[in-house]
Amino acid sequence: MEFESGRRLLAFLRELHVEEVAESRWELGGSDWRAVVDVEPRRWLGLAFEALDPVTGKSATYDIDTDLYDLTRDDQREFAQEIERDIIEFLDNLRKGAVLRGNAGSKFVVVFPLDGVYLRVVQGRFMGSASTYPDLTAALAGGDYVPLSLLRPQE
Repeated sequence: MEFESGRRLLAFLRELHVEEVAESRWELGGSDWRAVVDVEPRRWLGLAFEALDPVTGKSATYDIDTDLYDLTRDDQREFAQEIERDIIEFLDNLRKGAVLRGNAGSKFVVVFPLDGVYLRVVQGRFMGSASTYPDLTAALAGGDYVPLSLLRPQE
């Protein structure tokens, strides 16, 4: 049986009414975030996400992708399925308003649930870092947060 990575992700993008902007590429966004989803089933699955602080202009980024793994190999099937599941879960959390942005001290922070934990992404001077927390209260400690704007296709 041939492995078909990306099938569930493509169906989910259609459910969100997102249109393909270029071959294998979809763009989504809100007033304070943007995301690019790439679905090349035999080569690459990826999400590049950026949240923006409309007041300070700071941003934080988070990426989920299949990296350099060969998606045509059967021994990579489980990995590709996990990445696909994580991308769908992340986009669904955007749709539900469960992705939060805020400030903790001088740092711009994004907090969201993923795979049973909460991730807190903090943008540093050059790179971001992500930490995991068992619950939302712990992930939000020391900051003030609001949900990102609702998901809508890029115009």
